[in-house]
Amino acid sequence: MESEYNNQLHFEQKNYFLRFKLNENLNGKFYHINKHIRHALEYFVDDLKHDQNTTIDHFLNQQSVKEIFLCIAQLLLCEDDRICGNCAYIIGSIVEMEKGLKQFLSTFADDYISTIVDIIQILCQMLTHSDSDCVLNATGTLGTISGSKEGRNLILKHICVTQLIFNISTLLNSTNSWIASNAALVFARLTVEEVGCQIILTHNKHNEILNQLLSALDVNDSNRSTNIAFAIARLIERESGKKILINDCGQNKFFEALLIMLEINEDKGINKNACYALSCLCTSQYGFQLCIQSITLFHRILIAIETILLSMEHETVWFALMCLTTIAKHIGAYEHLCYSKKLLGIIKQVQEKWIDFKDIQDESKLLWFMLQKNIKPNRPKIDECRETSVDISWDSYISIEDANKIQYRVILDDVPIIKTNKTNYSINNLKSNTIYNVKIQYITTQGESIPSDPTVFQTDDELPPPVINLHVVRTTMTAVRIAWESPNLSACNSFKGYQIYLNDIEYEFTDQCEITINSLTINTKYKIDVCAVTLKGKGLCTSINVKTDGVGDCLPEPPTFSVIGRRDLHIKWQTPEFMSGRLFRYELICNGRCIYSGIELEYHATKLKSNTEYIIEVVVITNEGRFRSRPAKIRTLKDEFQSTVRHSFYERPTQSPIKFKRANTVVSRKLSPNMERRITKEMPVINQNVQITTVRSVQLKSDIPSYSRALPGLCRNVQSRPSHSRGLYRSKTDLSLQQISATVIVPTFEINHHPQNNYLKRPKSYRYPLTTKSLEHSPSISLNDSTYGLRRIS
Repeated sequence: MESEYNNQLHFEQKNYFLRFKLNENLNGKFYHINKHIRHALEYFVDDLKHDQNTTIDHFLNQQSVKEIFLCIAQLLLCEDDRICGNCAYIIGSIVEMEKGLKQFLSTFADDYISTIVDIIQILCQMLTHSDSDCVLNATGTLGTISGSKEGRNLILKHICVTQLIFNISTLLNSTNSWIASNAALVFARLTVEEVGCQIILTHNKHNEILNQLLSALDVNDSNRSTNIAFAIARLIERESGKKILINDCGQNKFFEALLIMLEINEDKGINKNACYALSCLCTSQYGFQLCIQSITLFHRILIAIETILLSMEHETVWFALMCLTTIAKHIGAYEHLCYSKKLLGIIKQVQEKWIDFKDIQDESKLLWFMLQKNIKPNRPKIDECRETSVDISWDSYISIEDANKIQYRVILDDVPIIKTNKTNYSINNLKSNTIYNVKIQYITTQGESIPSDPTVFQTDDELPPPVINLHVVRTTMTAVRIAWESPNLSACNSFKGYQIYLNDIEYEFTDQCEITINSLTINTKYKIDVCAVTLKGKGLCTSINVKTDGVGDCLPEPPTFSVIGRRDLHIKWQTPEFMSGRLFRYELICNGRCIYSGIELEYHATKLKSNTEYIIEVVVITNEGRFRSRPAKIRTLKDEFQSTVRHSFYERPTQSPIKFKRANTVVSRKLSPNMERRITKEMPVINQNVQITTVRSVQLKSDIPSYSRALPGLCRNVQSRPSHSRGLYRSKTDLSLQQISATVIVPTFEINHHPQNNYLKRPKSYRYPLTTKSLEHSPSISLNDSTYGLRRIS
């Protein structure tokens, strides 16, 4: 319960947003903050760390969201560093989400709101805060806000933007790498806008700002160097920016910084932005002349760029090609670009290595033909188009060179496929009903031409491809269900369905991607083939080998016993791993007799015999037949009450019920005390179908012969017992009297047609000889529905 409570967000337990109240009369530093506001800020920060999206969604759904936003912004002025840092963290986290940034801009872009809470001014002041966490959160918030065009406009149009830019520049060389990286990010994003570049270049302290930028080009901090290189590239993209940067910092310092960034290949982002900065410098003849003036550094830079061209990173290679292409536009650039005499070979390697990347192919070809003569062939002609092949031809190359030295490259879908010295070619192994484009490229001794314009063609329809992922879904003893995935039929306009073969014989045709094959033989292997069919014909078959289940695979495991008692067992069993057919029910067999039938997986057997071995089996019944498990033997526990006679519910009693003879009279003789106690002793009878309901006493007379010991006739018309004899009492036995009392058990004739298994403890049955004479007249016996009762008649 405690962990469940800890996983809850704080706002689910308490709405701490209600604690933030805006103070419109605030001047200067914030007044004393009560503990409720402090706790609310802590809760807000914890929720953002736990689940930022859910917390911000809940915050933005508050009715007073704008007032809460303004209150948190006001708290940035608090002298308490923890409160100030938490507020900056909250605002920075909110603006990271698009809807949070939208709410921020709609709240603080209003002119009236800015008179109450000027968030940009507050963040600008926080950049000089003594607490590093406050500065870190402030730079991170500004970096996030400046990530959108609306956010950049809000900052760049603010009156304090010049102070903000200077404060940011002082943080570029901070010892805290996170602060320096955030500051560089703000600088880079502000320079995305031309207004931002202009503000920096015309800043009254632009000399200090630009030198701070070049000093921060330290490759040890890749994030900072990458962003600063981008900012410098944006600043020098215009002619005025080039001159201001070179005049303030010096061209050698700039080229040295670029060389360091280009020679380090661990972080490709630094390489890309360094190439971008050099290309921005070389967009004008003035920039290219600056490169020539620093010729030694410039050649080292070009060699470093050649190394970058062999990089494994796609964008880095493209930026390097783009930089060299920009330089190659200027007159006299060829001899500098080919200074190492390796560039042409490297460009060919790049074209072959990145054959599937059109942007690299186009940039490398453009660079190649800026170094060599640019020739563009005419489009090729389509002579004949078939299902999987096409014949094309093209114009020959017009040149004074030897025709044997001219080659032609065929390019299919921007992928070169062959070079030949003929003017025709047959392209094979194409896909049917597919659109292609083909181009031609000349290869001369001076170099390769750019490709021709593409010629588009479409192949004819063809046979369908084979099905995909043919697999077995389920097997039984007499059936198999298979399934597959449809192939790509986009090239087939006339799909009909799928043909299934069983052992190379047609079995069935279907338009579904699955089928059940029935009437199979148990434990037999089969080969199944599936192919797609169109109006064009049957495609290639996909094959799979399957084997039907054997009887042994479908047998259930023997049952287990979770409870073993003296007279009960709790029996459990499992569904077979391979179910043959559809399940109907389970049967539980005990000693050859079914004691349960149903779909449950456990049964509690009761009324068993103690210390007895039982053989238990499970039978699974499906539409495929009956599957019997191996027998499991189990013995019930020993009964400590050995004298108790109990019969198992699943066994017939070995002893027949005690039969009583009808006795008319019992003549009394002088009896001993022991014999008298025997006569009066109760004699229960065990009978499953007859309920013993009454116990009556029989009056004995001495003048009746003692040889008659049978009970009185039950169907005789007898007189009812006198009412005064219903009392229960015991009198002394006077042996001198001529009559004594003896207890006789009288059974009833009520038959229980629905016997209930009521196992009560029954006393043992006893028989004792009575040496008495028969009574002259038999006492009356009445039938009674009461249960076991003892009554005395004196």
